[in-house]
Amino acid sequence: MKQVLPHIQIGFHNDEHVIVVVGDYELADFIEDYLGDDCDLVYDYRTTVERPGGEIVTLHFPVSALLQEIEGGLTKLSLDEVERIYRLNN
Repeated sequence: MKQVLPHIQIGFHNDEHVIVVVGDYELADFIEDYLGDDCDLVYDYRTTVERPGGEIVTLHFPVSALLQEIEGGLTKLSLDEVERIYRLNN
């Protein structure tokens, strides 16, 4: 897994498809909307794992999705905006 932004990692699930792991529910909703609406990168499904103080959300993308495309979209986000959204719940 590669840390792309604070609280956001990208990598492969079982070497099959790209996943984006987000350390907060509210931030995950923002990332989901941004990638889908602004970057036209729609995920297949999401999974969550409870943690103290919230949950970790994993967005699973189709096998056809390219890691470089998703990572490129994420790196266009403002670090300040990511931190601001993360702090809403944490």
